[in-house]
Amino acid sequence: MALPHGWLGPEHNFLALEESWCHPDVAKVRILPAPYEHTSSYIQGSDRGPNAIIDASQQVELYDETLGFEPYREWGGIATSTPLDLHGKVDGAAVDAIQAFVQPHVHAGRFVVTLTGEHTGALGAIRAHVKEWPDLCVVQIDAHGDLRQAYQGNPYSHASVMARVVEDGLPLVQVGVRSISPEETALIEKTKSISTFFAFQICDPSGPYEGRAVNWVPEVVRACRGPVYLTFDCDGLDSSLVPALGTPEPGGLGWYDTLTLVAALARGPGIVGMDISEIAPIEGFVAPQFAVARLIYRMLGRIWAARRIKAGKSDE
Repeated sequence: MALPHGWLGPEHNFLALEESWCHPDVAKVRILPAPYEHTSSYIQGSDRGPNAIIDASQQVELYDETLGFEPYREWGGIATSTPLDLHGKVDGAAVDAIQAFVQPHVHAGRFVVTLTGEHTGALGAIRAHVKEWPDLCVVQIDAHGDLRQAYQGNPYSHASVMARVVEDGLPLVQVGVRSISPEETALIEKTKSISTFFAFQICDPSGPYEGRAVNWVPEVVRACRGPVYLTFDCDGLDSSLVPALGTPEPGGLGWYDTLTLVAALARGPGIVGMDISEIAPIEGFVAPQFAVARLIYRMLGRIWAARRIKAGKSDE
């Protein structure tokens, strides 16, 4: 079954899957690269992140020893689209273009992973998912609040993307924040629809949750109202794990705590879509994008396992 135009084959797709496992008519997961960068204020190069993640994914082991199966098979495969060409569009026009790119792929029987550059690109993907799930709750893993009304005069800055999400009327749960302005803190304090779990609260052993996922993950799950859309800025992870970032910050989430959180969200309210942003590849250093590619695959495994458990319960 030949791949239709616009879809990547084994030499170029996510995980280097054979054609029988990457056909969009069969695969229930779709990887959509939308490499956008315009407002990065520190390290440039996040527009190269999606391709770097896909390239690195071709070295990821397909068997997940923690689950005991190969997740791509359980999903019926993973199809990878050719990257979106934004033709120079920026700010609101770029967000609209990404929404139009993602929208046709979103429905209840499919899971979409949007790979973008700077975090602004996530806004289009989020808006595409809201069309299918109007009661969506956005969970943001991030080092930064991204709640400034505008940054450097631009309301579509990567530092303002979550302010646009809140303006859209969506509940927001932030996890791992450790770099924030007084303006953003004031917005959090006065806005009931925002729940923020700062890194010092959940990662520091001396914090309120004693730095243990078993203590803070249930609180995050309880804060979610409606099905979850996960927007994953890679600087939410500790920069020692993923240093190739647009704005790296120490003191973030670890590997296993992140997977514990994702599994709990999947088992609880459920995760219906996600995006990955802000990898800025360092030439000759592949470990960061490999870690992110492997993390995406591990998250897909946990999301599928949670769906299987829920389906089993519904059949009882």
